[in-house]
Amino acid sequence: MCKATWLMVAGLAAMQFLAVDGRAQEVKPWKNVTETVGLKGLGGGVIHWIDFDSDGWVDLFDGGGLWHNEGGKSFKRVESPGLGGGGSWGDFDGDGKIDFYTSGGGGRLFKNTGGGTFKHLKGAVPKLPMAAPMCAVWGDFSGDGLLDLYVGGYEAPAYQIDVRYRNQGDGTFKEVWRTSGTPNPARGITTADFDEDGDLDIYVSNYRLVPNFLWQNDGKGNLTNVSAALGTDGDGGLGAWGHTIGSCFGDMDSDGRIDIFVGNFSHPPAYQDRPKFLRNLGKEKKYRFEDLSKNAGLRWQESYASPTLGDFDNDGLLDLFFTTVYPGDKSVLYRNTGNFKFAEVPKAAGMDRPQTYQAAWADWDSDGALDLVVGGGLYSNPGHAGHWIKVRLIGSGPVNTTAIGASVRIRVGGDKKRVITRQVTSGTGQGNQADATMHFGLGDHTGEVTLEILWPGNRKQTLRTPIDRQVTVRFVGK
Repeated sequence: MCKATWLMVAGLAAMQFLAVDGRAQEVKPWKNVTETVGLKGLGGGVIHWIDFDSDGWVDLFDGGGLWHNEGGKSFKRVESPGLGGGGSWGDFDGDGKIDFYTSGGGGRLFKNTGGGTFKHLKGAVPKLPMAAPMCAVWGDFSGDGLLDLYVGGYEAPAYQIDVRYRNQGDGTFKEVWRTSGTPNPARGITTADFDEDGDLDIYVSNYRLVPNFLWQNDGKGNLTNVSAALGTDGDGGLGAWGHTIGSCFGDMDSDGRIDIFVGNFSHPPAYQDRPKFLRNLGKEKKYRFEDLSKNAGLRWQESYASPTLGDFDNDGLLDLFFTTVYPGDKSVLYRNTGNFKFAEVPKAAGMDRPQTYQAAWADWDSDGALDLVVGGGLYSNPGHAGHWIKVRLIGSGPVNTTAIGASVRIRVGGDKKRVITRQVTSGTGQGNQADATMHFGLGDHTGEVTLEILWPGNRKQTLRTPIDRQVTVRFVGK
């Protein structure tokens, strides 16, 4: 574990300490820079980190306003009439410009025409069949190199269905699937290739004690709910019997496998599931998940809501930020200390915002340290001593240009046992979107690293690169 350096930040509270494995670890307060970087008026609903003009600097969308990153120094509001609502960003037509789909208004697709302007493609996506859509994600679920859509329905007040649309490649979409049987109240959707077969799987967070869905993809868009089959806790499914608001895929123990954090809101009765840490047991165990929640260290609060994973201290382990939505409860920051053990950072290092569903990480100023937007505020990471690398993937041909569904592994340490894994997804928590540029903390590792890239379609690539910088890798192949 790297020892953090001390950075003076004027006007902030004194440094706190967090005991980790018996040693005092420096916990430095984060600074709210919202207004100083030009984000006055930033909304507190959803947050999407996206590079809408492809200039290499990640921009912001708050559900109502688009903010351009001015070279890592500040943000500038961009007038984009008609663009708004919760949804997801992805380059559906492969022209290199990221587009926006919102589930609001029956579902609307906005094509990015450049220069911060967007055109509503009326009728391009069929009208949603549910009365209360709550969330949406992009992903190449059919394996043809084109981004498709999965949209989840919540309640109105009856529970709703989920639906999937396939990209026809001509600017239009066709409904190809919807949930059958008992409707479900979906609140958050996230994606990952958890079984390492080169296609994109889907995790749906269902509310009101309804079991969550883990849709395993056969590579052609045929989805099978394996939530009950791949659980090891005997409760009927991964994260079952909780009020799940949002969840995250992420390799929380750096073993090269994608795990799941289930963001359960839970009322006091013991039968309601608390938030869950689910460890992916890998190929030998048929990608079953082991529930390690009991000893993970998460303090109970009733109104936990939307989680997001990111390595804020650059030690190679994904940390957890988790919002709350009831008065009296506050958002928490948990530092990953290894082996699925998490230690709470007191007062969330100054980010313990109450009552919000908004949280997502990005290194917006490219200084190698992840920053966080939560509750309408941008908080600047004070920095840590660990080395780092950022990896931006760009697809072409059979790989969608946004590279959603791709993952990268980096092996560090003399024994090669730590396999730091990151992935590109279009959804985290409830309706938020993290930066598609993957951030790797490397701890005390020096020298070059090897990137092991798994592109959609089970296409593999390796390359060597120096660290402490951002690298861009373009897919070349068939």
